[in-house]
Amino acid sequence: MFRPFVIALLWLAFACAPAAVAQAPVVAQSPATEASPADAAALEAKVQEIEQLAVTAHWSKSDAKIAALAPQRSALTPLQRHRIDFVRLRNRALAGDQPAALKGLAELLKQDLPVPLRVRVYTTATGVAANLEDWPLAFAWLNDGLKYLHESPVESARLLGAASYLHTLVGETGRARELALQALHIVEKGDDPRALCLALSDVALAEDHAGHFSEAEKWRHRQIDACVRAGDPVFAANGKYGVGKMVAAQGRHTEALKWGREALSEFEAVGYAAGAYSARLVIAESLIASNRQLDQAQAMLVDTLRYYRGQKSDLAIAETERLLAKLAEKRGDTAAALAHTKQAMAVSEAVEVVSRERRLAYLQVQFDTRLKEQQIALLEAEKQVAALQVTATKRWQWLLGLGVAGLLVTAILLSVLLRRSFRQRRRYRWLSEHDSLTRLLNYQQVRKLGEEAFARARDTGRPFTAIVADIDLFKQVNDRHGHAAGDEALRSLGAWIGETVGGNAIAGRSGGDEFTILLEADAAEAEAMMQRLRDRIEPVTVFGQTFRINISSGVCQADGNAATLEQLIHEADQALYRAKDEGRDRVVRVGDVAVAPTAGLVVVGSGIQFGRHASERCLSEIREAQVVFCLADPFALAMIHGFRPDVINLGTHYAPGKDRRQTYREIDAAIMAEVRAGKQVCAVFYGHPGVFADVPHEVIRKARAEGIPARMEPGISAEACLYADLGIDPGHRGVQSMEATHFLVYDRQPDTAGLVLLWQVALSGDLSCSRLHAERDGVQALVDKLLRWYPPDHEVILYEAARLPIETPRADRLALRDLPTAHYEEYTTLVIPPLDELRDDPERPAGA
Repeated sequence: MFRPFVIALLWLAFACAPAAVAQAPVVAQSPATEASPADAAALEAKVQEIEQLAVTAHWSKSDAKIAALAPQRSALTPLQRHRIDFVRLRNRALAGDQPAALKGLAELLKQDLPVPLRVRVYTTATGVAANLEDWPLAFAWLNDGLKYLHESPVESARLLGAASYLHTLVGETGRARELALQALHIVEKGDDPRALCLALSDVALAEDHAGHFSEAEKWRHRQIDACVRAGDPVFAANGKYGVGKMVAAQGRHTEALKWGREALSEFEAVGYAAGAYSARLVIAESLIASNRQLDQAQAMLVDTLRYYRGQKSDLAIAETERLLAKLAEKRGDTAAALAHTKQAMAVSEAVEVVSRERRLAYLQVQFDTRLKEQQIALLEAEKQVAALQVTATKRWQWLLGLGVAGLLVTAILLSVLLRRSFRQRRRYRWLSEHDSLTRLLNYQQVRKLGEEAFARARDTGRPFTAIVADIDLFKQVNDRHGHAAGDEALRSLGAWIGETVGGNAIAGRSGGDEFTILLEADAAEAEAMMQRLRDRIEPVTVFGQTFRINISSGVCQADGNAATLEQLIHEADQALYRAKDEGRDRVVRVGDVAVAPTAGLVVVGSGIQFGRHASERCLSEIREAQVVFCLADPFALAMIHGFRPDVINLGTHYAPGKDRRQTYREIDAAIMAEVRAGKQVCAVFYGHPGVFADVPHEVIRKARAEGIPARMEPGISAEACLYADLGIDPGHRGVQSMEATHFLVYDRQPDTAGLVLLWQVALSGDLSCSRLHAERDGVQALVDKLLRWYPPDHEVILYEAARLPIETPRADRLALRDLPTAHYEEYTTLVIPPLDELRDDPERPAGA
């Protein structure tokens, strides 16, 4: 099978074209002629335009731009001139003047170049040297360039590609494939589409030369896709040429003919003559093998032979002669076939000589490199031995003194550490039991000591009272005077509670601005103590601002028959709510907690991370309810089961392929059955129970319609987590938030100047309400609709909130057009950032 070394080696010059987006900073260089910032920016833009044209258009276009920039060359920085020289020399190689290009690249490598540019120059120079069959120079430059790989990872893939190709030429196909895959691995970590295009062509070429035609064909198809996306016409055509070559090697000549003609057309369109002649050989070979249009094959081969003789490409000449021999044999012209075969054999002998020279140059460079490495290793070993001898001589002099001093220091340190450890343990224990702001007991310690006191009172038959108090309108204190004022109010109230309670009660901060006080006394004594506390409250001054605070309290007394401390505190908390409803700044007392509860329903939200997001009110409702239902993630369900083993899992109503509307009806019926049975029911739903959830609202409406008290406690939703995780303020541009299928089915138009959130993207278009996984057609339909307002490359975000503290939220950024191929969970949310700028309302009155 034909291997066009000349074409593939010239490819190296294409592969090493500069990346305009990865330039070294130019501000560190001083131009020969001082330019204003605006002029400097304009010049830099022209340089970047030249570099971009070098990889996306015919080389003559970038050459014309370089000529147009020549009058301003003195105003360029040294680095900009080097970048321009690099493109110019590369163009010389593409135009066929490779000796001049090689000489210029050698001079350029003598300059002070930043590492990324130096690596690109080494890569291109290696390719041009290989084209000119100067193998010692090619391998020497390759080895020099490989030394800089760790300093320029962005450019390393290109140089590894060149290394892969040179190893292919010397028969090291296994090493060539390894280097090409290494380059591909590096490129896939980044987001450079053109680098991916080149890396895939390296792997395909390595598989081709290893004789793995089927594998090479697959890589060529990937190369075509990547190069088309990257906008690189040369390598897109190169990929099609490669597919044609591989399918021809597998005997599929009709298919090879199609690919070869496409490659020829595209090579000619970009002016890449070497590629065009390679494609002609694929076409001619396929025509001969399929025994059709032999005259066209004859004309192509004669023209191609003339070109390769002009290029002095012996291997290509030999292949062309062999194809002419096959063609003559097809036509029954034995004499012509024999003549062409002899010509091919004669040229092949010259090719073998070059191949041996190439292999010898490779081995010589490898030998020299290993010899230098051995010499360096030997010198480093000798240096290390000498250093060890000096260190050993000094070490024994210090050992005795250090040993004695070490023992003394150790004894002192142990003494100090023991004392410090004792103090720290006392401090940490105090911190673990107290609230750092108010210096009262924390919630856990109040409950621990309270359980002991409650059990003691129950055993002795003494009265026991719980008080729950908080600051009235505390949010307004924070909003009006700042959080420092809020902290000072809490700190002062904690001190006043401590003074009032003394050692006669257990007092602590439950969380936020709420406090719990437990005392072994009756409700009358508790009310009197709270009145003393209210009298003790004084104005608070922070940063020159003075304000007053008031408190509301709920008091509940239990006799020796009370059920649990949790129930007692819950009743006191309910009394606190009555105090708020009755006007605040007062103490409200309730009766014994042993009173049988009436029927009622409360719906609470578990938040996204139950351990972090569940509020004290939520936990209290779960503990005190007679019946608890739960529809949340497995982690939240397991945590609730830890303190409510009788919790009912509503998730069992779901089943694969089952209509979710039927599931919702079953959940509704299960909850309402218990409510109608006269029980206190708590239903826990994931996140915020009222957001994108029909059942919570429905059961509350039904309960209220039947005269049963029902309410909803909010929870932290996925939307709240989204704003925190992505750093988005919904007040900045406004937000449109809707379910993805709702958006897809109805005539809804997104506000492209604001943030758009589409929930449950995985279920897009599922009108059967039975699917629990993503389907590409549904997501594609959603994308097609969004393309009415957004461009295909508009960046969107696939968001998933973290459900555990050890997890991190998902925030994958990708182009809108790539959504159908992305991975989705049932709860994945599509975040569409604003596209347009905000515009003034044209009908707004002037000056308004």
